[in-house]
Amino acid sequence: MVLDIYERCNADDGCRERWQRWELHRHIMNCILSERIFSAVKIKDAVVLGAGRCEDIDLKFLLDHVQSLTLVDYDYNSMEKALERQELSVEEKEKIILKGNIEFTGFYNKDFIDNVIAKIKMKENPATVMQFVMERLNSAASNVKELLDNQEYSLVISGAVHSQLIVPYTEIAAIDNEYRDVMMSEAGNIANILAENYNKVVASLVKKDGWLFSYFDVMELSERNNTLSYEGFINGLMAQNEYEKIDEFFVQTGGVAGARHGYKHLCELAEKYMTYNKSWIWNFRDNKKYYVHSICFRKV
Repeated sequence: MVLDIYERCNADDGCRERWQRWELHRHIMNCILSERIFSAVKIKDAVVLGAGRCEDIDLKFLLDHVQSLTLVDYDYNSMEKALERQELSVEEKEKIILKGNIEFTGFYNKDFIDNVIAKIKMKENPATVMQFVMERLNSAASNVKELLDNQEYSLVISGAVHSQLIVPYTEIAAIDNEYRDVMMSEAGNIANILAENYNKVVASLVKKDGWLFSYFDVMELSERNNTLSYEGFINGLMAQNEYEKIDEFFVQTGGVAGARHGYKHLCELAEKYMTYNKSWIWNFRDNKKYYVHSICFRKV
């Protein structure tokens, strides 16, 4: 199934290397959570959406500050292995609930995926296939809250999920070169719609007076897109709090599909709350980094 892409991505080697490489990334997030949330209130129940391998999540740190922690992802096995990799005690594991096989958007159900792949294999007109896709997108409704037993949480944490929502669609588009260009021409628009729908799901999981923290990999810095050399320039602007200039730069160079729009949209949803925003550079792997935006607010 197309959604198995998430399991294939999580199954690659290098977990230990990424855990070490991402130490600063986790530290920055831990500092935000400590200073903005844990120093002010006690959190009864927290949920992490898109937990995956948990390499960007310090589970022991979270478990020191919450009474229960729910981890949610499509790939259950990766979350289960993460508990062992982070060497959680029996008592710590008892505070964790794992929820797997959860697709966040409601867009990629099995019938839709089977039907669109069948249309491609039967060589239906590409425009007709895209009409079918857009009709499905416009009618899709996420059932994440129902799958989480309609529970709301004192703290909702979302990792770099927005940029991943479009990945199964790109897998479908790559099945046949005859359809790829037509389907990929709409990928940016579809990624933005999926990001907006996901934001609404995330916000709906937050209790009244609860907290939301989300981060977004809004721009890739890599040799592949000739942007890695701009890291020093961006760090200099961040040191001067010149974030608008960085955003203006990214308008010219592009950004990660779904992530940039997802951040902007969540900021709009949170306008009536007092938000805390922070940005940093995430050392993702050799020759690839991400410029990250984050937002934290209390739903009062």
